[in-house]
Amino acid sequence: MFYIFPKIIEPEVCNEIVKDCMSKDLELAAVGNASSPRDDPKIRKTSVYFVPVDKNNNANKIAWGFLKEANKILFHYDLTYFQQIQFAKYSDGEFYDWHVDTYETNEPNKTRKLSMSLMLTDPNTFTGGEFQFYNGGRSFEDDEQMKKELKTQGTIVVFDSRDFHRVTPVTKGTRHSIVCWATGVPFK
Repeated sequence: MFYIFPKIIEPEVCNEIVKDCMSKDLELAAVGNASSPRDDPKIRKTSVYFVPVDKNNNANKIAWGFLKEANKILFHYDLTYFQQIQFAKYSDGEFYDWHVDTYETNEPNKTRKLSMSLMLTDPNTFTGGEFQFYNGGRSFEDDEQMKKELKTQGTIVVFDSRDFHRVTPVTKGTRHSIVCWATGVPFK
């Protein structure tokens, strides 16, 4: 289950977020949970930067605002916390294979419920790097309209963190995005 806000963020705002995040030190992305992250280039190959939690930061305002809005429109989950935003840079050959965003934690009220992804890059500047969902034995990759929307600069998609998704390998250029997660009490 997901909700798409097509071309909701202006290209200038997207470009400013990229410029700001690219001026920071990016690190190789890990897989696994927070207590035992590991490098696994067979599953994930990309560079990331975690945006500091700051209510005045534009990326935080956008991510948290649209997570709340999609939750109000579609999901109606009990959310208690917004996790730190992750900026991702995918260059030639980089990808993130099929995965879910849930993770194990001993902390109460910290079950990931919603995930959000904002495409920051003009799709005419890179090839590959498609964000895809998997559902019931088939992927949605054949849905051309959704494929186009998910790759459009300024488009936000909010989805259940338990849904399988991936970013296909970038074959030319560079793809930038931000992702964020909202947590709450465990599902019953």
